[in-house]
Amino acid sequence: MASLKRQRQTSRLRTRKKSRAALAKRNRTLWFLGAAAALILCAAVIVHIGISNKRSPKKYSSMVKNYKPLIEQYAEEAGIPEYVDYLMAIMQVESGGRGKDVMQSSESLGLPRNTLDTEESIQQGCAYLAECLESCQRQGCDTLTAVQAYNYGVDYVDFVAVRGGVETIEIAEEFAAARSNGETVSYSNRIAREYNGGYRYKYGNMFYAELVNRIVQSEKK
Repeated sequence: MASLKRQRQTSRLRTRKKSRAALAKRNRTLWFLGAAAALILCAAVIVHIGISNKRSPKKYSSMVKNYKPLIEQYAEEAGIPEYVDYLMAIMQVESGGRGKDVMQSSESLGLPRNTLDTEESIQQGCAYLAECLESCQRQGCDTLTAVQAYNYGVDYVDFVAVRGGVETIEIAEEFAAARSNGETVSYSNRIAREYNGGYRYKYGNMFYAELVNRIVQSEKK
């Protein structure tokens, strides 16, 4: 009887040890899974911030700053030296200072994209913004209308002029909706996510003036 009792006690002890070991193993597994999930979440947040910053630039990049002397030269030539900050912001939105057609101004001459070399692109970009500003001054529109017209085409000024002469995303949206026949494309820029959940009409960029203006205002702080 004593031997049988000892065997039962030994069996219970072994069972308890196995249970404790299994519980400890499960806790370690849960800890590792939790740590892994936390690391993945942190990585996702970092990537998201990086992408958001890339898609929503708020400052001039070093590459854009390198072109400031040329921008100043051709802004003076075009008669708009006071708009250097807007021209730099336009370059930031258009290319970030990368590539050869840094102002993406080839199309304003009726040429295929990326036709102009860097200096020609800056010269034409300054000349085209000057044309948009001149149209705005004639029709009583604000500066941001000229900025949006840089993206849409100078005839956009006429569209804004009969709607009060002040650029808004709503007016830019109306123009793009008509020109695109209502066709939309996904657009993950933060401004678009805040405005409509993340899309734009498939004609130019209806958020263009706002993107440029945010950079200009940020640089003034």
